[in-house]
Parts: sequence; structure tokens; C-alpha cells
Amino acid sequence: MTTSSAPTSEEPARHLHVRLTDDRSSIYDLVTEYLQSAGKAPDWYWRLAGRLEGSDADNLEELLSSAFEAGAFVAHEHPEDLEFLWVTEEECEKERRREERGDEREAAKKERSSLSHYA
Repeated sequence: MTTSSAPTSEEPARHLHVRLTDDRSSIYDLVTEYLQSAGKAPDWYWRLAGRLEGSDADNLEELLSSAFEAGAFVAHEHPEDLEFLWVTEEECEKERRREERGDEREAAKKERSSLSHYA
């Protein structure tokens, strides 16, 4: 698990990016593994996540709770698959622009859907 140090009060404000270290890894597979190990139904979870429009508070709470638990599971069971980066808004914006310029467009979409901005 790669971790850059947390920001100090003298540094510009930073936020956390959590990334998968291997481009071939899938956050969906890791979350599904967690759901199965927790005795939860992955099919229900993924169907609900696909339909969710934010209007059903009970389901939203269950999805968020499960996602949070899945993040903790992945960090504990697969620490080698994660990289933690503390970035400034400027660094974040530069990275987004660089990724979205053609060459890395698909990788950028996958990366943004893979646990980024969870802090």
C-alpha cells in the first residue's frame, strides 16, 4: 500500500485520492468479493446501484454503508492493490485535464469510477 503523508497545516489544502495500483484490477470485482464475504447479495447491490436516483433514503444509506465497508475490506484484504495520494486542487485539476486529453480518456473514466475522492 503506497501512502503519501497527510498534509500539515503549513501546506496547501489537500484531499485524498485512492487508486488501484494495477490497471487490470477492477473495483467492481473487489466490491463483489467483499459483498460475498459479508453474506450480502452482490446482484441486489449492483442492480440497486444502477437504478438509484437518490430518492430512496433507506436504499441510499445501505449502499453507502456497504460501499464504506467494502473500502475498509479492500484496504485490509488487498492493501497491495491500493495507492493513497494526497493532492492539491491544482494537482487534481492538472491530472484530470491530462487524462481527458484523448490518449488516456478510457483510463481516466475507469480511474474516476475507482474510489477516487473518497475523503
